[in-house]
Amino acid sequence: MSELPVREMVLYKHGVGFFVREGVVAGENAALTFRQDEINDVLKSLAVFDQSGGQVLGIHYQTPMDREDRLANSSIRLSTQASLVDLLRDLRGRRASLAFETTPGTTETVTGRVIGIDHLNQQQKNLGMLQNTDSLVTILADDGQVRAFRLDMLRSFQIHDTQSSHDLSYFLDTSMSEDTRRIVNVRLSEGDHQLVVYYVAPSPTWRVSYRLVAETDKDAETGKALMQGWGLFDNRLEEDLEDVKVTLVAGQPISFIYELYASRIPHRPTVQDESRVAPGPIEFAGAMSDFLEGQTMDLEEADEVQYFAAERQMAPSRARMMAKAAPAPAMSRAQIAASAPPSAEAKDAGEFFQYAVTAPVTVKRGESALVPIIGSEISYSRELLYNGAKLPTHPVASLRFINSTGLTLERGPITVVENGDYKGEAVVAFTKDGNQVYLPYAVELGVRITENYENKTQTTSLSIQNTYLVYLEYVISEATYTLENTAARPLTVTIEAPIISDYELFDTRAADVTAATERRWRVDVPARGKAEFIRKERRLSRRYEDLRNLNYKNLQQFLANRWLDKSTFQRLTEMLDTIQKVADAGLRKNQLNAENGNLYKQQEQLRANLGVLQPTGQEATLRNRILKQLESTQNRIEEINRQLDEEDKKIAQNNDKAQKIIDGLNQS
Repeated sequence: MSELPVREMVLYKHGVGFFVREGVVAGENAALTFRQDEINDVLKSLAVFDQSGGQVLGIHYQTPMDREDRLANSSIRLSTQASLVDLLRDLRGRRASLAFETTPGTTETVTGRVIGIDHLNQQQKNLGMLQNTDSLVTILADDGQVRAFRLDMLRSFQIHDTQSSHDLSYFLDTSMSEDTRRIVNVRLSEGDHQLVVYYVAPSPTWRVSYRLVAETDKDAETGKALMQGWGLFDNRLEEDLEDVKVTLVAGQPISFIYELYASRIPHRPTVQDESRVAPGPIEFAGAMSDFLEGQTMDLEEADEVQYFAAERQMAPSRARMMAKAAPAPAMSRAQIAASAPPSAEAKDAGEFFQYAVTAPVTVKRGESALVPIIGSEISYSRELLYNGAKLPTHPVASLRFINSTGLTLERGPITVVENGDYKGEAVVAFTKDGNQVYLPYAVELGVRITENYENKTQTTSLSIQNTYLVYLEYVISEATYTLENTAARPLTVTIEAPIISDYELFDTRAADVTAATERRWRVDVPARGKAEFIRKERRLSRRYEDLRNLNYKNLQQFLANRWLDKSTFQRLTEMLDTIQKVADAGLRKNQLNAENGNLYKQQEQLRANLGVLQPTGQEATLRNRILKQLESTQNRIEEINRQLDEEDKKIAQNNDKAQKIIDGLNQS
């Protein structure tokens, strides 16, 4: 698209770019070439304007089809090995004028209908060794003669058949098209045009990297630094970028791919023609539903991972070698600021933040570029920051500062240089202007931290709801941090812990810093000494227990803890006494039922013995004794049944009494 070079590009973090092309075009057509993976976004966003007053009459592009499918309806099909022979073969029956060099220097033109090609040596043709001298071109001339010429004598010909000429051009255009490229043609009115083209296309996400050149104050715990940011982007276009205005946007607009390029023909019902031989019903095939493919949005989400670089001291032997060499010039923030001033204007655009590079950018095809977009002085303080979930056992040495650049900081890596020495690396989180930034750049091995956790439950009060005893309890989490300092000077460690939903701090001093998702406490640790910090959190919960499952021991404990008043205690005691009576009656019922069962078994045995005894003679006496035993067991069974009825009445009465006590407790 050299006719319309890129003049402006706006790059976003989620893999798209907004491009502006501008240039002068003469004539009634302007061709725009795009990669295949760009075409859907281009068709979704393409806008063309003529600043010279001309008109844009339409935008056309080739229907997406396989090359073989596009050529299926063409009468001209040429191979790559014998294009001339294939063309003459496909022109069979079509009018053409053919010029032959019959004798050296003499050309004869014959006009007529092409008959075809005759191969004199079929065996050589099959082997692919055929020469033009072995083939004849035959023509039905306008005078009625059939004439034959050697193919090697053919010098030129002109096709007189309009359809054949069109098919030849269509074949050549289709053969020229690439599977990886798509051409969009803009139809214009007559004259010269000053065209401006806007479109969105996939683009590698731009990146940012930072440098922090710091110089400490006298106390070595604070200092000033130059924070420099460089925007990185790639030129994936198939052209060099020259003097292009570049804007880098921090933010996350919604974007997605919508399939517009693919051609779809929905299914339609088939209607059968009516029979002409004998009248019959007209039949219709059932219609099929069209299934539309849903689109999804693929949005990158910002990662919260932090990187730490261990700070190492130079080995003595290495130090001696370096002492012999001339010292390298130290990096100062003043020198860096003067040598690479920022060349971007920042603009807060609502949901986004833009870095508009002020100087035009030139980047060759297939190359990438870095442009300075941030260069600001900041004041910082040192801090040891500990979060066991991110790095256990040791805190990390961090620089803490307020983002006073007036800019939004996009997420990216940062290299820390302090007092001319490389200190480590970190990752700058996405940070709005005025917010706090932590840069953990090295592990502090001189401090060791151990954590111990204890979880327990504490009841605070009781209440009665319906038939349940409701326990109001605190679920308590207690974290104990033990800090050991092996350094020869006292240190302050900032302990960071996440804010857990529904939990509150108690018996813990207020946090020194409260962020959106974490709290931080500063803990002083003496030189070569220890310190301890305890963090307690709790969550209020309710637990339900059936009142009838209460026991005397728990009741006494509730009274001792003053969770119940004396009146409620007495009524609950009466309820337990009543429930105990129900339990005692149930126990007696079980005993009576067991005795009843034994008596029934005894009766069965007595009846069996009675059945084999005779009512006269010596057996009569034994028979009478068994009858008396049966009578005695029957009397006991009847007595047991009466006692069971009494126990049932006691159970019912005591259950009613217990329920009334419970109802009275709910009303009080």
